[in-house]
Amino acid sequence: MEKILLAMDGSKQNTYAIDFACYLAKLTQSRLTGVFLEGTSDERMQGFLGVDEPEGVEEMTNGLRAADPVLQHVHRFREACLCREVPAKVHRDRGVPVGDILLESRFSDLIVVDPETSFRSVDKSFPGRFIREVLLAAECPVVVSPYRFEGLDEVIFTYNGISSSVFAIKQFTYLLPEFRQKKAVVVNVRNGEEVVIEEQYRMKEWMSAHYDEVEFVVLKGEASDELFGYLLDRKNAIVVLGAYGRGILSRFLKPSHASLLLRTINLPIFIAHR
Repeated sequence: MEKILLAMDGSKQNTYAIDFACYLAKLTQSRLTGVFLEGTSDERMQGFLGVDEPEGVEEMTNGLRAADPVLQHVHRFREACLCREVPAKVHRDRGVPVGDILLESRFSDLIVVDPETSFRSVDKSFPGRFIREVLLAAECPVVVSPYRFEGLDEVIFTYNGISSSVFAIKQFTYLLPEFRQKKAVVVNVRNGEEVVIEEQYRMKEWMSAHYDEVEFVVLKGEASDELFGYLLDRKNAIVVLGAYGRGILSRFLKPSHASLLLRTINLPIFIAHR
């Protein structure tokens, strides 16, 4: 992986999201591009401006930063990356935020988003429309950052044997081979169905070729409920949503469930779809 985007509201800054994005960038030796979205969703589509900040932005005067609050956030982002020895780049996008980030996603390997990002003061839903649209339409995998981050010790894959679940697992594995030495947990929820022995054998064979420690967990019951209950007790893990993950994703896209899901679990969520 070479290019990670961190999508940010230009008027706000989330240090936890920056910490998590820097962790991924340093782990993978990737460049982290901070995308500062400065438009509002009520503006007309102005197209992608994508103006890079000059390399000397850190030398600008304090007076200029005070005049442009976004420059303050750009400066803090660059400082955070410098302290963590992460190569950084900045895009200031001034069009419609959703359109801007979807275009950026076409030419990126991974996007990190803060689940609280919103560009409509009248949009009281959580997550807001911006996050929902990015998750559904991004042209590269998306990671929803946690509220607090202390490190990652394991990867939790959701799996049920069909192609879409395997696709998500492969996307994560190919993009982040650095997790090979982390514990990999494959969670399979069966609603009264028996696990096919041949299928299980092939999955174990593939996973063992890519991860040093693999554990398989079979849960019985309704998929999204069982997964939610299982994830409640997990810490320092990243969740990869496959086919059964759609149930969790569906909850995430419903404001009535999303706040509880994200704040209670507090795990980064990797989402990939075709």
